[in-house]
Amino acid sequence: MAPGRPPSPHRILAIDDDPISLSISAILLESDGWTVLQASCGREALDLLADPSQAPDCILADLRMSGLAGSELARNLRQAVPGVTLFAITATPPPAVDGYDAVLAKPLAVEALRAALARRSSAASSPLDDADGAIDSSVFDRLARAMSPDALHQVVTVFLQDVASRLALMRGADPSTIRREAHTIKGGAAMIGARHIACAAAAVESGIDQNGELFRKLDEIGAHCRRVEDILLQRLKV
Repeated sequence: MAPGRPPSPHRILAIDDDPISLSISAILLESDGWTVLQASCGREALDLLADPSQAPDCILADLRMSGLAGSELARNLRQAVPGVTLFAITATPPPAVDGYDAVLAKPLAVEALRAALARRSSAASSPLDDADGAIDSSVFDRLARAMSPDALHQVVTVFLQDVASRLALMRGADPSTIRREAHTIKGGAAMIGARHIACAAAAVESGIDQNGELFRKLDEIGAHCRRVEDILLQRLKV
C-alpha cells in the first residue's frame, strides 16, 4: 500500500445521483485502498445502512442531489451511523454545511480527502484551533483585553442565541425582512470577529432569489455559529 493511504479495511460510502461521477469516485477511492460502497441517492444510502454490517468509516455525499440531500440527508445519515465521519462534495463548495464535517471540491481528489481526514484526526486529539480563519483574532483579542472572560462569554452567548432566533425568523420571512435580519447578523458578527458568519450573512443580505439556495446559506450560517462557539469558548476556557 502506498504511503498516506488509509489502512485496510477502511470502508467508505459514496453517494451521488450522477452515475458517471459515482463510478469515477469509486475507481479513485478503490485505487487508494478503500473498500467502496455506492448509492445513487440519499434514500438508497439509508436503505443500505439499515444493515449494521454495512456501516462505513466515512461517508462522502454529493451536496446537490435531487430528493433527500444536504443537511436533511446529513441528519438521517448520522442517525443511521452515529459518529461516522461525513463529508459533502460539490463543484462549488461553501466553507461549511450544517451536519457535515467538511466540504470537498468536486471532482474528488483523494489527496483532499486524506487531508480532511487528517484534520479530523488532529482536531480530535488536540485543542481546537482556527486554521480556517473563522475568527478575526485581532478583533476578538481586542474584546478580550477590554472585558473579563465572564463578560465576554456572555457577549458571545447572547450573540449566538440572537443569530439562532434570527435564522429561524428568516426561514419564513419576506425578502425585505430577510435582508434586514442578515444585515443585523453581519454587523454583530463583525463586532466579535466572526469572519465566516459575517461573510455568509453579507451574501444573504445581497439577495438570494431561489429558496433552496437561501436555505442552504442559512444552514451554512448555523454551521459557522457552532464552529465559532467551539473556538471562542475554547479560548475563553469555559
